[in-house]
Amino acid sequence: MNPLLLTDGYKTGHHLQYPEGTTLVYSNFTPRSNKYAPKGCDRVVSFGQQYIMKFLHETFQKDFFDRPKDEVCGEMKRELSLYLNTDYDVAHFEALHDLGYLPIRVKSIPEGTLVPIKVPVLTIKNTHPDFYWVTNYLETIISNLLWKPMTSATIAFQYRKVLTQWAEKTNPVAKEFVLWQGHDFSMRGMDSVDAVISSGMGHLTSFFGSDSLPAIYGARKYYGEEGFISGSVNATEHSVACSLTEFTEIEEDEEYWVELTYDDNGNVISEVEI
Repeated sequence: MNPLLLTDGYKTGHHLQYPEGTTLVYSNFTPRSNKYAPKGCDRVVSFGQQYIMKFLHETFQKDFFDRPKDEVCGEMKRELSLYLNTDYDVAHFEALHDLGYLPIRVKSIPEGTLVPIKVPVLTIKNTHPDFYWVTNYLETIISNLLWKPMTSATIAFQYRKVLTQWAEKTNPVAKEFVLWQGHDFSMRGMDSVDAVISSGMGHLTSFFGSDSLPAIYGARKYYGEEGFISGSVNATEHSVACSLTEFTEIEEDEEYWVELTYDDNGNVISEVEI
């Protein structure tokens, strides 16, 4: 996909709406509320910034800068002209393609840090005065990619706190097992493999146990992890267990008659084959 499509449609005209003379736009990503969080959850785990920045760099390089300018900018002219019912001018996209890179500077609170609500975990600004519009053009995709790993990491941390608290009360020696007590089986419920990677990596900031194997790929690709990342066991499942059970097939033409006995309320109280 052309990465210039990775934004809200309304942002495609903002380069013309900023005050004349604008040369710098400085934005931030801030967790603004914890109203749906459990009691005592007043901080978020800073996580995912490196992942999404590497993803953005890779995506823009491969699908925008490495493609012919006429092709990639022509695609945007066609789509946005249809979308906005106008003759959309792509001169700013062509200038960005000529520049050859995303002119942004991103700063982040170190990943793994517990950050109070309402404190920015990431800031972004343009580094070239002609491309002030790029900063907030990227806001949508940054928000899209960052909330999930950060939310999953924060949820996992809350579970780890609860498990640790009760391990200390019941069997302090078993505290080492807490790292394996929160296990990630979420892949079957996710909407995409990318979601498994981002959420699964967030889970692994607090636990070792996971059956979401794509998270291993993500940790190696985006964080350069080389050793152990997560683990599980060779468990069974219903299909395996059922295949080991003895049973007898019933022939289709074989008939069975059953005599039913009812109580005064019409409930079956006995069944006898006849």
